[in-house]
Amino acid sequence: MHRAAEDHDLPEEPDEGGPRVGGSCPFCRIVRGLAPAEVLRDWPDALAILPRGGGVTAGHVLVLPKTHVPDVAADPLVSAATMRRVAELAGEMGDCNVITSRGAAATQTVPHLHVHLVPRHHGDGLSLPWTPRAAGGTRRPGPDRRPWSVRPAGR
Repeated sequence: MHRAAEDHDLPEEPDEGGPRVGGSCPFCRIVRGLAPAEVLRDWPDALAILPRGGGVTAGHVLVLPKTHVPDVAADPLVSAATMRRVAELAGEMGDCNVITSRGAAATQTVPHLHVHLVPRHHGDGLSLPWTPRAAGGTRRPGPDRRPWSVRPAGR
């Protein structure tokens, strides 16, 4: 487990329905050594931990920044630094999915950036939500239905 810290080092949680941060964010608590986790790698800016419950495949890993950011879009520099750590592990892992979610509609359940590395092999039977299904086809938007706006780079 990571180093311990005092509870007073953590920001307070908003009173009504706000996001869990600081003292009640489970990943902040892990980073500060206030909650248990099996730490696989400890960098100055991020941790790699085993998911609670073991993950969806053997070797499933979560990488989370030590800085609290709610999701991948909140702070591009923290996201990029975290992805660098993800890439280091993915290079050791071989075939894998690299997945992060932003927002409840995208299945994000903990509002602290975290990236899943899920080892894969042919025939493992694990499907993703947007892969073809026997009765449902795909969930991927067509080329004329982009869920984002197109704009020049750097703006």
